[in-house]
Amino acid sequence: MSIAVLETPEPHFIPGYTGYCPQYLYRVGDTYGSLTHKLLLDPTITRSENLVLSDRTMDDYQVLRPPHKDLDIVKARFREGDPLYQHPMMAGYEGFIPRANKVLGQTFSVAAAEGLSEFFKSQMKYRHAAKQLQRTSQLQDGRYCPKSLEDKQLIKSQFRLPLLDVRPEQVAVTRDMPVTEPALQPPRQGYSPYFSDCDDPEKYLKGGFGGHVPFGFSRFGESNQPYTNSALCDFTNNYRMRMSTEWAPVSIIRPDPPLQIQATEIYPKHMGLLPGYLGHVPGQILRFGKTFGNDSQDAKRWLRGDFRV
Repeated sequence: MSIAVLETPEPHFIPGYTGYCPQYLYRVGDTYGSLTHKLLLDPTITRSENLVLSDRTMDDYQVLRPPHKDLDIVKARFREGDPLYQHPMMAGYEGFIPRANKVLGQTFSVAAAEGLSEFFKSQMKYRHAAKQLQRTSQLQDGRYCPKSLEDKQLIKSQFRLPLLDVRPEQVAVTRDMPVTEPALQPPRQGYSPYFSDCDDPEKYLKGGFGGHVPFGFSRFGESNQPYTNSALCDFTNNYRMRMSTEWAPVSIIRPDPPLQIQATEIYPKHMGLLPGYLGHVPGQILRFGKTFGNDSQDAKRWLRGDFRV
């Protein structure tokens, strides 16, 4: 048996391909390679005449990764005295490589070389900008003689280096003149707008607060600060009123039970039974709304005909 019989003829999609294949969902009973081969050659199926991947076997197109220019930059840096980074980087190196995480889909050595090249290019760019700024400062201070037309234009520039940090409202004031500024207030530790005074200017909730706003259900049509301020003021006033009235100490006057209770008495008259008592309590199943102790006090009154609640 020849090997050609065992191989799937071209063209076909490789098993594992997750792209679109026309009419594949409606065909069953064959392997993926054989089925896609039949679908690609079926003249009754509408499909594109171009391949999914471009065929580069017929031309001399070739992509080199990393480019020669990047390799030259990395090698030049190594020759200048940077022995840490060199090409090729060994796979498995666990140290830090600048810009290597931005290169995706490449081998370790290619990603390291391209990341290092980009990093070295940015370093040279910033170094050139710093030298240009220093040269401009020397030209304007007279420490460097202008040699070209560009140098002479830098001398006549209205912006002299080094630039001074001056605030807009202090343009006419000398830089060395002391300016008195109000002292900063210390931050308020443990500050809560819920329980602060109603005349406090900071009694409001910050914009974007997603928690509950007490007394805020009846307010609408206002911006965040006045809306939360009025709601918190109502909450504080209501809270303080309840503290002064409802939460005041309450004294309960009850008749004291007798000091001695007969051991043979099952239903005492002056006190209730202990919670968890499993015996019979007359009339208990017909009453509700009281605790077991209050309801079972003098339970025999139902047997005497006293049905008062």
